[in-house]
Amino acid sequence: MDIEIKSPIIITLDVIELDEHIPSLKFNLAIQVDKYNYSLSVSSHVWLECQCFDEFVDKLLNDDIAHLKDMNGCFELIVNPILGWLECSYAKEDLHGYITVSKGRERLTDDAKSAMYAAFNDYPKWW
Repeated sequence: MDIEIKSPIIITLDVIELDEHIPSLKFNLAIQVDKYNYSLSVSSHVWLECQCFDEFVDKLLNDDIAHLKDMNGCFELIVNPILGWLECSYAKEDLHGYITVSKGRERLTDDAKSAMYAAFNDYPKWW
């Protein structure tokens, strides 16, 4: 795993492609939620701009609201340390315009926030 978040939900990001023209990374995204007799599993590909990635890490470090959004607007991860929650959403549109959306908000502990910062900050950057 390149980036793995284990709490409050499981999110993994594995790099599968790089683009130097528009500094960005293509990740294989996996989201797994299992709780309260509810299960959600998302598996897809997302492109993240390196600049957005860096801003997300900087905001995590400074206890500011951190927002990570893919280039197509399908995936969003928002960390709000002020309110103490993490919000994750994913949407996918098919060729006919039908959309499937998953979205959730979870309580974010200081330990989970620190682990998330470490997971993103420790990712080896080429840019």
